[in-house]
Amino acid sequence: MPQGCYIYKYRDSNKLVEEFMLLANMAAAHKIYHQYPELALLRRHPPPQTKLLNDLIEFCDQMGIDVNFTNSGTLHKSLNDQFGADEYSTARKEVLTNMCSRPMQMAVYFCTGMLKNEALFHHYALNVPLYTHFTSPIRRYADIIVHRLLAAAIGRGPALQLPQEAIQKQADHCNDRKTASKRVQELSAELFFSVFVKECGPLESEAIVMGVLNEAFDVLVLRYGVQKRIYCNALPLQSSHFQQVGKKPELTLVWSPEHDGEEPVHQVISIFTLLEVVLKSDNVPLKYTAVLKRPGAAN
Repeated sequence: MPQGCYIYKYRDSNKLVEEFMLLANMAAAHKIYHQYPELALLRRHPPPQTKLLNDLIEFCDQMGIDVNFTNSGTLHKSLNDQFGADEYSTARKEVLTNMCSRPMQMAVYFCTGMLKNEALFHHYALNVPLYTHFTSPIRRYADIIVHRLLAAAIGRGPALQLPQEAIQKQADHCNDRKTASKRVQELSAELFFSVFVKECGPLESEAIVMGVLNEAFDVLVLRYGVQKRIYCNALPLQSSHFQQVGKKPELTLVWSPEHDGEEPVHQVISIFTLLEVVLKSDNVPLKYTAVLKRPGAAN
């Protein structure tokens, strides 16, 4: 059998396992909630923040991007259908996915007895009414509480001797640890890539703009998949000018001439603009900077 077939079978197997894990988590959520409506530990995901979402919808309309924000399922499908499979389409999809994540709120654990409106139990990302974490008790304490509730619900264990307030306190602690873990993971990846740039840099790559501010802009470095902010005051510019065209931010850079008698070069930076950048190690230990190459500069 060709090697590619093994890869596809491996991916299919992973997807099948993931689907069954989601179903197991949903089944556990329904069981413990209906058995213990005041004590169940569930996980909810609030819908996106309305104003940020409306701004994003307006931006997509202005850019001619057809994205369906009805729910998480339609959003995921429209993102996949919107772009092709080439490198730049993949990069544009990643930029838009990042923009779509900004209005999103964090998923959180909670005790059902502390939240009286059942409509707020909904998990937006999975688009299901009840969800919890059950499948990974060896790495998440929330799953252990769910296991104990489920064992009691099916007559395989003692009743959980915790009041609502204590379960909510455990949920809050799990939420705090989840947030801290995510931040540490991000900082760890940043640290190791900083070492890579120091040992192997400078590194050149194409980048795509994913956010524009008054005096800076954020890029996704395509070759390495990292995000970095570039500041105008770190570039040899005569001036820069920011404007908002509808919901589309634009930053015009006016590059100082390299030689006497040359005219300044104007460069417009907006979302999805392709650029050439160089990643360089800073004088500060374990830090690196993205530097924008001058338009038309030789590689």
